[in-house]
Amino acid sequence: MLMRNIFTPKHQRLVNQCYPTGRTTDKKPKSSETSYLLFYVNSRRSKLEKVSGYLKKRTSGDLGSRRRAGNVSVTLELMDKIVNNCKENLNVFIKDFFTIMVNILSSGSVNNDVAIVELVEQVFSSICSNIDGALYNGDVDFIQYFSSFIDQFLRIIKTVLKNDELLLKWCVDISRVTQLSSNPKLNHYVGEAVSISLLKFQERYPRYSKPNLLDSETADADQLLNKRLTRTQTRMQGLDNIKDPEFSADTSVQALQLFFNTTETEKLNIALRVLLTCLQKTPNKDLLEFICNGVPVQLRYIVILILVRQLSAEEKGTDPIICLKLMSSLLTSDVSIVGLSVLDILRKIIEYQLKHITNAPIVRQTRHTLRDVEFKTYYKGQTSDVIYDIVGRLNALDNGREDNNSDNNKKPSHADAKRAELINDIKEILGFKKEQCITVELFIELVPYLDSFIVSVYKLVDKQIPGVYIFGRLFQSIRTLTDKPLQKNLMHVTFKKYQKYALFSGLKYFYEETEGTPDYAYYCYHIEAATFIGLSDYANQAEYKYKNNVLFSKEDLLNYYSDDGSNEYSQRGTQILLAKSANASTSDLLSDTQVSTMPVAVPEKQFVALSNSQTEKLQVLKQRMDRSRQGTINNGSTAFANTDNIYRYASEETRSLKSMRRKAPNVNELKNVMRRKSQKGKSDGARTNTSPMRGSQSVKSRVTNITFLLSELKSTDTGNEANKIRDIDEDDIVGLDKIDIARAQSSRLSRNGSSLSTENRRSFLLKKMFNDKQNDLTEKPEAVDDEFQDATEDVNGMDTRGMLFSTN
Repeated sequence: MLMRNIFTPKHQRLVNQCYPTGRTTDKKPKSSETSYLLFYVNSRRSKLEKVSGYLKKRTSGDLGSRRRAGNVSVTLELMDKIVNNCKENLNVFIKDFFTIMVNILSSGSVNNDVAIVELVEQVFSSICSNIDGALYNGDVDFIQYFSSFIDQFLRIIKTVLKNDELLLKWCVDISRVTQLSSNPKLNHYVGEAVSISLLKFQERYPRYSKPNLLDSETADADQLLNKRLTRTQTRMQGLDNIKDPEFSADTSVQALQLFFNTTETEKLNIALRVLLTCLQKTPNKDLLEFICNGVPVQLRYIVILILVRQLSAEEKGTDPIICLKLMSSLLTSDVSIVGLSVLDILRKIIEYQLKHITNAPIVRQTRHTLRDVEFKTYYKGQTSDVIYDIVGRLNALDNGREDNNSDNNKKPSHADAKRAELINDIKEILGFKKEQCITVELFIELVPYLDSFIVSVYKLVDKQIPGVYIFGRLFQSIRTLTDKPLQKNLMHVTFKKYQKYALFSGLKYFYEETEGTPDYAYYCYHIEAATFIGLSDYANQAEYKYKNNVLFSKEDLLNYYSDDGSNEYSQRGTQILLAKSANASTSDLLSDTQVSTMPVAVPEKQFVALSNSQTEKLQVLKQRMDRSRQGTINNGSTAFANTDNIYRYASEETRSLKSMRRKAPNVNELKNVMRRKSQKGKSDGARTNTSPMRGSQSVKSRVTNITFLLSELKSTDTGNEANKIRDIDEDDIVGLDKIDIARAQSSRLSRNGSSLSTENRRSFLLKKMFNDKQNDLTEKPEAVDDEFQDATEDVNGMDTRGMLFSTN
């Protein structure tokens, strides 16, 4: 015995030492020897192939004798430990291990032993947990060994053992293989495992095996209405929130969780296709919701995409009615779905609907599914986008129908059927909406199509106040209707929703756009306007003019908008009516912030003499500023509009202090004024003289520039006050006598100016400069020099703290 062990290779000796003696069937490998064997194969990678080859040889000998069935169990446990400890080198021994397991399953002496088959499944589970995708994607032999084992294993379980638990364990093992679904030669095992898991789950829980899709249209509508009215919903149990420990321990539930709660899109895609195929046979919405709750929330939209794809491709064995109902049940359930492309899904469904326009059940169910797509709001403006898409199809059909009016074939009637069905789709979608979700522009597009249903759609229009142009389109769409009660109803709802905005916009639209014979909408507006204002005479006159088919004249309307006491909207209405004759825009007049009145000529006071009080002159200036703001200036006895004032129709909020500031003259303007005065003085024979202009293009100093500008603001002709260019601070010195000037001068020279205001100091300087200018004019007559010369005078450096000008 010892001599035989001497010549036995070490790897064989280490393997043999792991087997205990005896003939029992429940043998276990020796722990210490097994640990040393694992250390041996881990430290020497080349020994792995020898160990696996010897295990294959030893197993073949053990399978030949029933007395050695216990050794087979030891071999399988050793294989499981080697796989878990040498997973980095799995490719070295994996083929030998698959051969060993296939031989065991093929042996009639042990393949009916549940304990042996369970050990085989345990080894396969370890392989699936540690297998690398590069192994089965790049090795053709491995794929063959892998497939051979699975086929043999499934045959034994289904035909020999008939053990559902082992079958479900195999499903769990397959779900643990990463990227197996990406291999086209092996991914069919994923679909088979999902199918087995679903089947066993339905067998164990019959609730999910009974068809329970709603067949009644009324029941479907009642369910949707209850969901909308109920604030809180009881969320059913799903794969993601299993709370029952016994339920979560079920192998079928574990298998479903591994297949559906994954981020592998290929694996999830295969699993969902198997699920939907199963639901075609037993359409159970509870099963669909239970499974979809276990799918990651960011991938749940794939379920809808697969359903739409099956519908569009018309796959064999797919019932379109069941497909549409499954889609509706999922979209209206409590399952959260994100990333759903609503418009793409809607277009696919509409295309399928129009393709089967002659199939009434399909057309009716697609209409309900379109409504269910809109059951949840996934983004702002979703409903408007959906309705706009359908309206675009309607417009295209109308244009095509106009082009085919000369044809006598069946195309026009076919187009009419599509048009009618698209209108029904819009009614179905908007009929279940309770919140405001469309714009007034979209409402205008829907008016020609929805007939009397359009009145109920008005409540879905948002609260945003449209502009004048949109209001004009709204009234125009009402005028295009042929149903007079509908026109009257829409006009009433418009006034009820927009109130004064509808009043002003309608007044502008019907006054400017109605010429010749008026239509019924014209009188509907005036009747509603009279009711809104509360003028019975206006209402009676509207009824009378409607019977006689007569227009309202401008004088008639001004009569109703002339009394502020009886009509609180008279001021704005008068503006709108007068704006047309003045060729002015009324867009700003309809703004709620516009409160300014129309230009009215009010005679202003003339400027009083220099001896009048300062308060009266300030009143005159204020009066001129008010006239300028309103756009009217009084020139003598004639009032004319100031069309250059861009703020004549602007509200007080839009004006700024800068826009109302007086414009200061520039140097060129001052030159032109002095040139005109000089020429006028020569023609009268008067001796006129102007001092050389002092300024600086190079800006020698700011002080010389300011001195130059203030000196040139003084007119050379002191006798002509009307043509004088007034300085903004000149009013400060008007009315001062010599005593006040002397007091101001003495206060400044004595540096006691802190008790005087800055205005008095500036007035004194201006008065002093004015007197110096008079002396120069009488003593030194010279020709006017238009050349702009650089400043040559230096500033007197008198110590005057805070003062800018010299008094010398």
